[in-house]
Amino acid sequence: MKKLEYFLFVMIIICASCAKDQWFDPPEILPGNSSPYNLISPQIRIAVVSDIHYMDASIVPDDPENNPYWQAIVSHDRKIFELSDPIFRKVISDLMDDKPDILIITGDLAMEGQLVCHNTMKGFLEQLENEGIKVFVVPGNNDISNPDSKDYKTDPPSVIPSISEEDFKSIYEDFGYNEAIYKDEASLSYICQPFDKLWILGIDGVNRTVSPPKGAINPLTLAWIQEKMVEARANKIEVLAMMHVGTAEHYTGQKGLEPLISKSKDMAIALMNAGIRLIFTGHYHANDIVDFTNEGKTLTEIETGALVTPPSPYRILTLDDNFINIDTRWVTEIDMEIPGGMDFVTYCDQLITSRLKSFFVSVLQSMFKIPEEEALIASPVCTDALKAYFAGDEKISPGEQLKVNSLTESVPSYPNIVNMVNNWWTDLPPTDRKTHIKLK
Repeated sequence: MKKLEYFLFVMIIICASCAKDQWFDPPEILPGNSSPYNLISPQIRIAVVSDIHYMDASIVPDDPENNPYWQAIVSHDRKIFELSDPIFRKVISDLMDDKPDILIITGDLAMEGQLVCHNTMKGFLEQLENEGIKVFVVPGNNDISNPDSKDYKTDPPSVIPSISEEDFKSIYEDFGYNEAIYKDEASLSYICQPFDKLWILGIDGVNRTVSPPKGAINPLTLAWIQEKMVEARANKIEVLAMMHVGTAEHYTGQKGLEPLISKSKDMAIALMNAGIRLIFTGHYHANDIVDFTNEGKTLTEIETGALVTPPSPYRILTLDDNFINIDTRWVTEIDMEIPGGMDFVTYCDQLITSRLKSFFVSVLQSMFKIPEEEALIASPVCTDALKAYFAGDEKISPGEQLKVNSLTESVPSYPNIVNMVNNWWTDLPPTDRKTHIKLK
């Protein structure tokens, strides 16, 4: 009996050795497959970038700090336009080193839709494609037919060409439109199949017939999506959707302050019922993930923060048959001398803090009719809350909570301000910076 067992053991070893060209090494040591969840199929790595708001060097004012027109633009803004070039160049460098399979960009590629900015952006994306990274884009609300398309190098700023929908499709033809297996006739939406059993659904979710443009999905586009999703479900194709403006509140009361896509709840339910599980968005500049659940189904909306809004995040995803793992990266340094010798993170934090404080002093007075002296008190507390929301995984400290609670007495003209600030500090599930989602 022992001889038989020994013989069988030897035969197994010999067969395995002879058949080594048909057998795989253990999955955990296969190149590109280190998933703790699925050890069968190779992984696909996907980078996500949003709201680049790229500002070409040719339109940057020569002396931004002392340019009154420029300061009037940025002093109340959440964006650091003037650093968009070195920030995006750093992301490009990181992606070239990291070599994800796919990069998706969820809109607002150019600062204010300037043609010159889009043309430079095209060149950057070509560099990534030349490295073997498949790039897919959708337009944001600022990218097309933007009346604010200006050159800030002139004094005062001068109007320069923006782009049309056809221009967008032409400029970015190699980043979704030429590769599309399906194109929507009613919008700039498309479907690409970069890998077997994987679709990228780019949704043009902007209504440009109104001024300013608003988030909306054309009814004809929605019908087109629903039709194509029937095919996806029948063929068990995983669909990753992306568009600019979101469908779900990322904090309680958001739609009262920052409009979501038109008929947001109906759109979320329609997309979910069509079979879409994941949708990547931007627009609000926050690095935040939220689940929308209805009748037992869940749509997970993954919003990626803006590169031009500190802390300048982007995402790296790992997709396999069963899970998608989501990780957040941050731009922490750029190839540029920072004023005063400061490090990049400190400099950007100071800039955005100053600009948001000015923003809140203005908005609290104009929108909420709060007297200036009360707005000055509330502004720093609001700024801290919004910065936490931008970064994701918000968690308020006891000391900060005391500051928020004190607004009840210090800002008596607007008692609801405490609720508003607490909502920014309250992170809705799931976690924002790092998470994994089961797909099956």
